[in-house]
Amino acid sequence: MSVPPLSILLVEADRDTREDRCADLEERGCVVTPATTPAEGLEAIVLGRFDVVVSDLLRRSRGGLWLWREATALRPELRRRFVFCGSGPVFDRDEVLEQESFLITPVSPATLWRAVLLAVHGPQLQNHRSSSA
Repeated sequence: MSVPPLSILLVEADRDTREDRCADLEERGCVVTPATTPAEGLEAIVLGRFDVVVSDLLRRSRGGLWLWREATALRPELRRRFVFCGSGPVFDRDEVLEQESFLITPVSPATLWRAVLLAVHGPQLQNHRSSSA
C-alpha cells in the first residue's frame, strides 16, 4: 500500500521563490498548490484539504499571520501544520509562536523539507531521528 503524496499549499508573493519552492517540493513527490496572496491561499483552504501550509509572513494586515488565524478558525486541523518563512523579527506572533514553524530566509530546500516533515510527523519524526542517531 503506497503512501499518498503530501498536499502542500504554498503562499509566496515572489514569483521566482514560489516557482523554485514548488519545483523542489514537487520533485520530492508532493502535490503543491501555489498561491500569490494570503487571500488566495485562504480561498484554496476553503476549497480543498492540505497537509501543510508554507507561507511567507507578509507583514501587511492581511498577511501570513492573518491567513493562519483565518485558516485555523475554519480548519482547526491545520494548527501545527504551518511553516512560515520570513526575514527579520516577527511581531504579533505570540499566539502562533509555540505552535508553528518559523524559518528565516533565505531558506534552503533541505531546511524547508525538514520543516514540512516535522509539521506532518511532529514528535514521531524527532523520536525516530533520536533513536537512529
